[in-house]
Amino acid sequence: MYKSLIVVCLSSVIMSACSDDSVDKVQQDHVWKEQTDMIDKAKNVENLLQDAAALQQQKINEQTH
Repeated sequence: MYKSLIVVCLSSVIMSACSDDSVDKVQQDHVWKEQTDMIDKAKNVENLLQDAAALQQQKINEQTH
């Protein structure tokens, strides 16, 4: 009875002590990392295009007034 309790407690301590590095690694290198990186790049491109369009519209407005 006590042996199994000790084994469970030790296993919990060992797993919790090692989990910090593995959690960080899992968050950085997950299955869909490539897809989420591409989504982030697409969002950056979208912001760049919106800024360019706003600048172009501003220049058009300045020329017509």
